[in-house]
Amino acid sequence: MSDIRKVVLLAACTVACMLSLVVNFSAYPLLDPDEGRNAEVAREMYVTGDYVLPQLNGLPYLDKPVGYFAVGALSMRILGPTVTAARLPSLLFSIATIIVVAWFGRLLFDASATWVAAVATAATPFTVAYARTVIFDSRGGTSEGRKVGSAADGVPWWPAVGWAAVAFGVLIKGPIALALPLMVVVPYAIWRRAVRALADTVGLLLFASILLPWLLAVSREIPDFIHYALVTETARRLMTDQLHRTGPLWYFVAILPVAALPWTLVAAGSWHRISCYRNQRGVLDTRIVFLLLWIIVPLLFFSLSESKRPQYVLPLVPAIALLVAAAWHGQRDHFSGARAAAVGTALFGIFLIAASTALADLFQVSNAVAETIPRTAVALGAVCLVGGAGTWFCVRHREALLLFLTIPVATIPIASSDLMDAIGNERSAANMAGVIEQVAGIDARIVGVRAFPHSLPFYLQRTITLSSDDGSELTSNYLVQHFDGWADRSPTIRPADWWRDALINCTRSTVFVINSEDAAPRRTLEASLNLLIDTGRYAAYGPCGTTSLAQARP
Repeated sequence: MSDIRKVVLLAACTVACMLSLVVNFSAYPLLDPDEGRNAEVAREMYVTGDYVLPQLNGLPYLDKPVGYFAVGALSMRILGPTVTAARLPSLLFSIATIIVVAWFGRLLFDASATWVAAVATAATPFTVAYARTVIFDSRGGTSEGRKVGSAADGVPWWPAVGWAAVAFGVLIKGPIALALPLMVVVPYAIWRRAVRALADTVGLLLFASILLPWLLAVSREIPDFIHYALVTETARRLMTDQLHRTGPLWYFVAILPVAALPWTLVAAGSWHRISCYRNQRGVLDTRIVFLLLWIIVPLLFFSLSESKRPQYVLPLVPAIALLVAAAWHGQRDHFSGARAAAVGTALFGIFLIAASTALADLFQVSNAVAETIPRTAVALGAVCLVGGAGTWFCVRHREALLLFLTIPVATIPIASSDLMDAIGNERSAANMAGVIEQVAGIDARIVGVRAFPHSLPFYLQRTITLSSDDGSELTSNYLVQHFDGWADRSPTIRPADWWRDALINCTRSTVFVINSEDAAPRRTLEASLNLLIDTGRYAAYGPCGTTSLAQARP
C-alpha cells in the first residue's frame, strides 16, 4: 500500500473517530439522574463562583470531588449554561486520554503503535458513550504505570509526573483514582524490583501540594468531609451493599468485552502473538505483564466489590488498545486477530438485524422508545456487516483495518439518534421546564413534592424547593445522612408536609412537581390545580398564587 493511501486512510480514521465523539453531541437533552445532577452542580458552581465546595440545589454536594465540576463551570463561563457546555468536560477528558494512550503506545513500541493505540481507544462503544455523557469516568492515564518502568531506565522525573496525574485524578474521581493505579503499579514494581520508584520524594510532595489545599479548604467548611469521603463514599460503597449498587460476581467479566468491541476480539484472537513477547530467558515481556496487570487486577477488584456500574471498566479500555498495538507491532502483511474481529463483527451485525424486532422485549422501555429500537438495530447491523466484510478482505493492510473496525462504532451516534431522542424525552426535565416557563413564568417558585427531576433546576436556571422525608430524592448520600441539619437552615429543602401549607397559603406563582405514581399528593393537587405536563415519570401542577389558573395541557 502506498504511503499516500496510508495517509488518506489514517486521516479517514481520525475523522471517523472525531465524528463519533461529536456528532449529535447535544442533540438530545440531559438524561436524569446522573447528567442532570452533575450538570446542575457545575451550573451552580458557575453561578456562585465557589470553586471549592460543590453544591446541588444550594446544598453541599460532597459525593464527588471538585475537579470535574470546576471544568464544567469554566466551560459554562465560556459557552453559557448549555447542554454542550455541560458535556464538554467529558469530551475533553476523553480526547486527552486518547492522546496520552497514543503517546504511551509510541513509548512502549514504535510510531506505528501510536495510531493503533489511539484508534483502538477511541473507537469503542464505551468511549463514544461516556465521552458525550456528563459523568466522571471519561478520563484515564498511563503515567503512573510508565514511571515505574522508566525509573529503572534513567528517567528520574517520571515518578513526579505519575504522582501529579494521580492527584488530578483524585480531584476528579476521588480516592479510587489513587487506589486504581496503585493496585496495578505496586505488584508490577515488586516484580520489577523497582519499589523505590514509588516512594519518590518530589512526586509525593507534588501529589500533596495539588490535593491538600482543596481538602483543607473543604474541611474548614465541612469538618467531617474526609471521614465521609473515605468511609461512606469509598469504603462502604466498595465493601457493602448499603448504597444498592451491587451485582453478580461475573458482572464486569460480561461488561468489559462489550465495552471495548471490536478490539477485545482482536486482542483475544492475537493472544498467540502477544504471548510471544518474551526475553531471552523465556519470561514474558515487562510491557505485556504491565498491560495484563492493568486489566486483570482492577477487573478482579471491581468484581469482588459491592459497587458495580458499567462505566467502572473504562480505565481498562486503554490497556486493551495497547495490547492490540503490541499484537500488531512489527507486523507488515499479517495482523493477528483481524479475522476474528471480522467474523465477530459480522455475526453481531447479523444478530442485530435478525433480532431487531425482539430486542425491545429484552428491556423494560416505553412504547416510544421501543418503536425506535428495531430501526436502530437494523442500521447498526448493516454497518457491522460492512465493517466485518471490509476487515476480512483488508486483513493485510493495517490502516484499512483500522478504518473498517472503526466504522461500526463511529456510526453509533448517527444510527441511535432517534433512540436517544426518545430516551431523552422520557429521562429529562427539558420539556417540563419549557412548559413551566411558558405557563407560570420565569419567576415561578417550583416545589418538588418528594420529587426532584435532576435536570429541572438546570433547565430552569434556578434551584427548587424540595419537600421531602429524608432528602433521598437528591441522590446524595451525604445529604441523606445530614438531612435534618440542612432542613433546619436551608431555603431549598423542607420537611415532608411543608408543601401542603405552601399550597393552602399560596401567595406567589408556584408550580408543584410530583412523581407520576405518587397517588396521595396527586389527588390533593388535582383538586385545586391544573395538570401542566406529565412525562410518565414526573407531573407538574399549577400555578397557584395567580389571578387565573393556567390552562390544562394534554
